Amino acid sequence: MGKTNARLRHLVLGLAVAAAAVLVGCAPQANDVAGGGSTGKDEPAAVDFSWSQEADCAMCHAAESASMEDASCQAAMHEQQGVPCSGCHADEAGLATAHEGATTASSAPARLKSTSIDESTCTSCHGDRAALAVETAESAALVDSQGTTANPHELPSSPDHDGIACSDCHQMHVAGAAGELAKKTCIACHHEDVFECGTCHEEQ
Repeated sequence: MGKTNARLRHLVLGLAVAAAAVLVGCAPQANDVAGGGSTGKDEPAAVDFSWSQEADCAMCHAAESASMEDASCQAAMHEQQGVPCSGCHADEAGLATAHEGATTASSAPARLKSTSIDESTCTSCHGDRAALAVETAESAALVDSQGTTANPHELPSSPDHDGIACSDCHQMHVAGAAGELAKKTCIACHHEDVFECGTCHEEQ
């Protein structure tokens, strides 16, 4: 009887050890992070992205999407009028090229690099510069340190002024009034905050 009990105990003990070995083998193992293994954290998979005018821009451009709801951004005014992203970002060929090879894990650039917004896109709704100049004739948005006021839509013709695009002053997805952002554009060249020419480099 004693021998039978001993054999039974050995059998039960053996089965318990075998079961423990199976359980350890099936349990999740620590990842070899130092050796390049996974950290164990859920990482979003990079899914190929095929751009189209109907795509949900907010999937990647979260900051720009948020600006559409931010009253301190000019883009919010367009959102209130029901203007979609494609209403301004209409360069289909340029946008298709810019999104080539993009995935849902790609980082979006802070500013447009490969595409631009054509001035005709702006003027189709807001009128041409001549009409805008009339509307802003009394504007005091651009005043230099000497008290000189400039009409933002009727600047004296020069290579620098003629190259200013609507989006240089109207940065739609950046918080701030148009006048504040326009003044920053002016100061990029008029760094002494004086609109008069010849105040920095004396003509010889």
